[in-house]
Amino acid sequence: MAVLSILLLVTAFGSAWYVRNLQRSVSNVMTNHVDSMRSAQELEISIREIRTQFDRYLITLDQKHLEPVPRMRLRTAAALADVETSSATPTEQTLTKRIRLGYDHFFAAYDQILRKPDFTLYPKIIELIDTVLTKEILEPAHEYLRLNEGMLAQTTTSNRELTERITTGLVALGLCGSIGGLLGGTVIAVTLRRSLMRSDARLRNTAEQLDHAVHPGGLAKGYPSSISAVDRMAVSASAILSRLRKTEKDALRAEQLAWVGQMAAGIAHEIRNPLMAIKVLVQATAERSNGSVFRPRDLQVLEEEIVRLEQIVSGFLDFARPSRPEPRPVDIKELVERTIQGVKARAELQGVEIVTEPSSGPMVVSADPNQIRQVLFNLLFNALDAQPQGGHIRLRMVIATAPDGYPELELKMEDSGGGLPTDLGEQIFEPFVSTKESGMGLGLSICRRIAETHEGSLTAAQSPMGGAAFILRLPVITSLKTGRHTQHSLEGVPVA
Repeated sequence: MAVLSILLLVTAFGSAWYVRNLQRSVSNVMTNHVDSMRSAQELEISIREIRTQFDRYLITLDQKHLEPVPRMRLRTAAALADVETSSATPTEQTLTKRIRLGYDHFFAAYDQILRKPDFTLYPKIIELIDTVLTKEILEPAHEYLRLNEGMLAQTTTSNRELTERITTGLVALGLCGSIGGLLGGTVIAVTLRRSLMRSDARLRNTAEQLDHAVHPGGLAKGYPSSISAVDRMAVSASAILSRLRKTEKDALRAEQLAWVGQMAAGIAHEIRNPLMAIKVLVQATAERSNGSVFRPRDLQVLEEEIVRLEQIVSGFLDFARPSRPEPRPVDIKELVERTIQGVKARAELQGVEIVTEPSSGPMVVSADPNQIRQVLFNLLFNALDAQPQGGHIRLRMVIATAPDGYPELELKMEDSGGGLPTDLGEQIFEPFVSTKESGMGLGLSICRRIAETHEGSLTAAQSPMGGAAFILRLPVITSLKTGRHTQHSLEGVPVA
């Protein structure tokens, strides 16, 4: 229908443009013919008036009848010039040349007769009128007039025939457009009806399947015949959604129980080794014949294992119940430098070089300095553990643009260790997932949770240096009450 409408519209505009141009062309042609006829009539009238004056002179032989001839001569010259200007066809131009030659011949002979008047003036004027004025001027002028009248009549006839053809074509176009519109509308209506019927049938079939899914025992709800397929679909979908919500709650409950079981298994696995060491020491001391007295080395082992149990429980509590952050303006550059000072001794002992690459300009975030330091310590210790025989650690700090358009701090820590296992991916941040033999796998989980509580993120990737790369992103403070945070005055505020 769109194509048909466009074709009809183009045809209508084309026809209107064609008729407009044709009408303009015909109007110009008829105007030219009318102008030519008017000029030819004026020329013939002027010539006949000159002849009339000569006839009066011949009848009365009164010289006063020749006095208007000069004025009529000028009028005839002007009419002849108009005829020459409006002549367009070769035939018209030929007749115009004949009239011009006759005009020049007639008045040249007339001027010569007037300059030398004698008794033969009368017969000379008669001869001039009969031979030159009549045959060389009047007859071609009359022929020129008849030619333009014929051309005007022919143009009028052609215009009438063309108008009839255009009228017939427009009527046919209107009929074809109407018939085409009716046929197209009928085809569209039939096609749409069939499509709607098929859709209705599919909806009813789907509604029945949903009913059987909701009532697997075969007790599908019966619907009156007047209810539409869409309403049946809505009722069945609502029932399915209710079941899905219940199933989702059950799945969430099961997932929570699974996490509880997984954490319990992890804690049991971690606690078993220290308890086993304590048990062995107690049993060995009880079996001694000289009395159950702990040796200094036994007491040291007991203290180490108890401290290890305390660390395990503390790490589990940090993961299960993280403390609420207390944010304040923090200069991240100075915080990083102070954190590096805390691990510098171990890095020098292992032969690991730590390099910082901060960008220019202030880098102030609204964060809890203790929690951010905890994240940095954890990442630095992991990097040092991955390079026991020496290596490099590089910290890059830049201000980037977050996906929401606000500025954010991007701290990227890279090492030259063995890198992350490719099969872990994002699982490295899940609880109890660790690449260390003695690790619990809670450190990175706690770090990511701290980053998320600060409206940031922590991700991992492979480093170009060959090891692992961890990217910490935190929103920065930009201006007073703008962006996602409110600017605190930094003057006089101690930096963590």
